[in-house]
Amino acid sequence: MGGGRCNERGTSMKQDLELRSWQARFRDYIELVKGWSQRTREAYCQELKPFFAYLERQGVTQLGRLTRSHLEGYRLELSQLQFQGKPITAKTQQAKLCAVKSFVKFLYRENFLLLDVGTDFEIPSGPKGLPRAILSETEVLRLLETPDTSTVRGLRDRAIVELLYGTGLRNTELRELMLQQLDLSNGVVRIERGKGNKARVLPLGEEAQAWLEEYLQKSRPELARDPEKTWVFLTNWGAQLTRKWLSFRVSQLAKAAGLPKTSTPHVLRHSCATHMLRRGAGVRHLQTLLGHSCLNTTQIYTRVEVSDLAKVVRKFHPREAP
Repeated sequence: MGGGRCNERGTSMKQDLELRSWQARFRDYIELVKGWSQRTREAYCQELKPFFAYLERQGVTQLGRLTRSHLEGYRLELSQLQFQGKPITAKTQQAKLCAVKSFVKFLYRENFLLLDVGTDFEIPSGPKGLPRAILSETEVLRLLETPDTSTVRGLRDRAIVELLYGTGLRNTELRELMLQQLDLSNGVVRIERGKGNKARVLPLGEEAQAWLEEYLQKSRPELARDPEKTWVFLTNWGAQLTRKWLSFRVSQLAKAAGLPKTSTPHVLRHSCATHMLRRGAGVRHLQTLLGHSCLNTTQIYTRVEVSDLAKVVRKFHPREAP
């Protein structure tokens, strides 16, 4: 009896070591080769844990024995999984299965699996919702004018929100922006490692560039304590901005502006795209501006416009009820 338990424990430890080893190699791959952000890397590795637990329950002690049926079984289990008494959403299932499919493809790429058992493996796709919060142009203007630009920190904050709204930058893209990526003589900023490790060049609007230049001349020298740190935007202590700090600061400014809506860097990005679309910008141009690899992602904003149009029809069409 004791020998059996010992063997089971030894097998479990061996499996755990193998999983940890491949997970570490996968993490290095998506960082160094794929160039994924730290947030995405952590999310993918986190989503692999329940899959490994599922394999253990199925008695799979070696990843080399992974088959398509294991993926199908895991997908079925997720479809029946509940959280707080409710089935988990298709979006949650999608996130978990995308991580698994990427991991399996990596094992095949490393010649650990003879076949990519995840090829053509279907992943449930939940409906892509409309952006939850869009500021009006008037609300954005109130937000932009909120920072006290007579102070070092206020001037920095004004440059931040102007750049977020003027270029549609993501939170991470703005935080990781370096001085050498700015080409102010040509009025552009180079995003060298956007989402999916994709690079793009963005034009700076007149207002964004003006406030950025003023910040660089008057504010940043006061914040910079280490000349070797070349991030464009710095905290009050001269360090790189964190994701949490940037989101909280934009939210604080929105609250100070008296806006009724929750505002984040992502809300400013959504607002930028929506306002440009309303003023006649093409979806293809917006795709380039926002750094979307797929046009379908950008077309979410056309759905925003349709929802606005529906409200107008309901209100003004003679066949609609008053």
